[in-house]
Amino acid sequence: MIKYPETFPEFETMNPLNSKTESPNRVVRHRKAVSGSGGKRVEVTVPANDAGLIKAIAGALRSGGKKARMVRKSLQPILTIPKARTGKELIEFLRRSPLADIALDFERDRSTGRSADFD
Repeated sequence: MIKYPETFPEFETMNPLNSKTESPNRVVRHRKAVSGSGGKRVEVTVPANDAGLIKAIAGALRSGGKKARMVRKSLQPILTIPKARTGKELIEFLRRSPLADIALDFERDRSTGRSADFD
């Protein structure tokens, strides 16, 4: 997990009032408020023409409510691969795999291995 810094030194030079404490403190307060409310900072790189779309999706999810539920409901089936929950689903998955028609012969190596000297 990437841990982002609480403050950034470049903010000190960008402050027009030249206050070395005001701008970083504001950033710290904002990040604590966001994380305290269950938010998570995420940074992504996308094609420039998709940036507006990603911002709109993030805004809808952040706002909660009906709009967020609709976005989740429409995107989750497209973007997630369901996990096999039963043996039957696993068998169906393996039968659909590219290896289904290939005759594979697996034999377990029954040798006792080699001795190891740990002294």
